[in-house]
Amino acid sequence: MRTGILANSLTAAIKIYNQVKTVPDCDVFILLCPVGQESRLRGVAGHLARLGLRSGRLRSLSLLMRGRVLLLDRPLDDQRTVDRLAKLKLDVGLHRTGSIYKIPTINAFRLGILNPHIGLLPEYRGRNVLEWTLLEGGKVGITVFFVDDGIDTGERIVLREEIDISHCRTLEEAKEFLFSLDAVSFRRALETLRSGERELELNDGSGRRFYVMSKLFRDVVQQLLVANK
Repeated sequence: MRTGILANSLTAAIKIYNQVKTVPDCDVFILLCPVGQESRLRGVAGHLARLGLRSGRLRSLSLLMRGRVLLLDRPLDDQRTVDRLAKLKLDVGLHRTGSIYKIPTINAFRLGILNPHIGLLPEYRGRNVLEWTLLEGGKVGITVFFVDDGIDTGERIVLREEIDISHCRTLEEAKEFLFSLDAVSFRRALETLRSGERELELNDGSGRRFYVMSKLFRDVVQQLLVANK
């Protein structure tokens, strides 16, 4: 399975790379994407500088020399980038950028692009879903699903797991913990796809889309988190 990690940070991408490369028959590439609206030249220069400055730079340079790190010097929705992705003949993309993908970019991957969402779909989609889950007394978890061009509306769920956050003392700690599980979640999702042992679950849109929670409600949720210990 040819897999491309779409990332703005090489450090974050390597963490995912180290997990998913253990999946049998998984051929993994890191696709470093421009940050924001930076120019083509500045984007490439920035990536090269980060390659040299980050810890583990020998590992980074080794992956670059082996053709495992590719620098995408144009925005993901640029037709030239889409054409380049299509030529790589990748089966799956792994989302680790700040982008919302457009359909041509998604379709450049045979199966699509996977996203690890720190909420259980279809119940909780949108913003601050951990906070809304805790406020409603719902189950905390991670959903890995194939994206579309909407907000957490992709229909194909590959992995849906409840996660215990009882050891976390603050909302920030809980969110950081859930986000830190992205590499493991990607690996498990790819293993599920590779095995083909079960049909994918359906994100049927039955849940609600949540929006940014106010500070007042966040303070209430923080108190609930502490009280439930």
